[in-house]
This record gives sequence, C-alpha cells and structure tokens, in this order.
Amino acid sequence: MKFRFIISKRANFYFFISNLSKWHFSCVKDYNILWQEELGQFSPEEKRALKIFKKIRCKYPSGKSLFERAFFTNKTPFSILKKNLPVGEYEIIAEVFKILGKKFNLLYKKELPFLSMWKNKLDNIKIDKVSTNSIIEILKTLFNTLPTVKKCNVYLLFSSEFHTSGGANIDEESVSLEISRYHLKNVNHVTAIIWHEIIHLLFQNNYFYPKLMEIFKDRQKTKIINEIIIASLFPRGVLGDKFFKNRIADKLYSGISLSKTKKILDLTEHVISDKKSFDEEYIRKIAKILHYKIYEN
Repeated sequence: MKFRFIISKRANFYFFISNLSKWHFSCVKDYNILWQEELGQFSPEEKRALKIFKKIRCKYPSGKSLFERAFFTNKTPFSILKKNLPVGEYEIIAEVFKILGKKFNLLYKKELPFLSMWKNKLDNIKIDKVSTNSIIEILKTLFNTLPTVKKCNVYLLFSSEFHTSGGANIDEESVSLEISRYHLKNVNHVTAIIWHEIIHLLFQNNYFYPKLMEIFKDRQKTKIINEIIIASLFPRGVLGDKFFKNRIADKLYSGISLSKTKKILDLTEHVISDKKSFDEEYIRKIAKILHYKIYEN
C-alpha cells in the first residue's frame, strides 16, 4: 500500500469553519481556543456565519458527505456545492466562506510551514514497506477481509501542540490527519494513527462491523465496541507497540477501566499470536469483559 500525503488549502478551510461551528461532537475545543488566541476575537458577523453554517451542515450526513467530497477531493468545491445544494443553502455557504476568509488566510499562513514540515517528514520515512506488508497481512486475518485500495490519500490538517487525531470520513480511499502543531518527534504515534484510520477505511466494513451489528443490534453500542477493538491495535495498542514502539494505552476508551483495558489488550494479543480472526467468540469475550449485553436469537 502506498500513502500520498496532501496539503490542501481547500480542505483546511472547510476543516477550520467546520470545527469552529461546533456542528458535531468530534469538533475539537482545543483547536478553537488556539485559533482565537492566534486570530483575536470573532466579530458578530463571523459568529452569525458559523451558526448558520452549523444549521445547514447538521442537515447532511456526518461523514463522506457532499461537503467532504467537494472540499477534499475536488479543485472547485463551490461548483460541486452549487450543483448539489438548494440555491438558498449554496448562497449562504458561499457567503460564510467569504466572511471567514480573512481569518482563515491569516491562520493558513501560520500553519502552512508546520504542515510542510510534517509532509516532508512523512514523505521521507515512506512508511516502511516491510512493516506495511506485515501489518496488512495481520489485518487481513483479523478482519477476514482483503482491502481493494492500493493507495491511500492522507490529508494533513491543522491541529494544536498537544492534540492530534484522524478521520476516515472523506471517501473510500482517503483519511485525514490533524497534525500541524504536533511535535515532529511523535512521528511513530502519528504513523500508528494513520493505521487506526486505515482499519476504519479499508478493513472493518466487509465482515467485522456487520458481525458486531448482528451481535449487538444497537448502532451506538456497535460503534463504541468497534472503536475499542481498533484502539486495542493502533495507535497505542498491541500493533502500535509491536511496530512503532508506542507506549501501550492505560485506557482504550473513555470510561473503560485500567483492568478492563488490560484484559482486552491481552485477548487481542492472543488472537494475533494464534493467527485467528476477530470472530464471534472474540466479540463475545470482549462483551463479557465490558459487561455489554448481546442479542440472542
């Protein structure tokens, strides 16, 4: 698998407005605090624009929506929005970006050198081919699936110094990485985050996620268990330690105790050692550790 690291001004502009609008629980408070420190107070007009954006954005899917396709994968995002949004919504969104443009350009000028350093770092390490092949072989077994994508786009986005995150919400061959202010010494952690998102993008959906839904019959519970299990691999799980020497996490998910985390990590490690898949037996053992009720036919 090949990785293409991309700095996109359009994608970062969308990310900037999206995060500031706080339209979704995944929007990061730390970033908004940092940006306000960098840019100063937002005017009443700018605040109103963000509220209007939030109202419209909430009407559409949370990921892999028209907005992600337009701003991440297309060179002329507003032409895509104009073709696909109601006229009134398109005009409002275009005006929002116009109103916030000055502040974004000031921030982008500051962030671009950081993004460029990270792109150079990631391009140069070239995510070791041997490790990549070994990881893919393990994931193919665990998730009982063959990835069809041979190249992954990794969009580099703004971040704060002490917070980084990733996402698999763009399309079927791209992930995002919030990374600009994160320290370059943390490259192993960052690489493991990319693999966490690769699992979401390419490995979980054919067999594993449907199996979780079949067993739990609850979308929210399925999402939580899915996240816990993937976290037991990367970035600070069993494979994050094995391939990138990342310190094993004390807690895999908010509200999961240290003792439960250890049991889950031990169970995941045994499955990997035995070259087995994350099958129904494994899922039921995870549910037992977490005291999650499962659906019985």
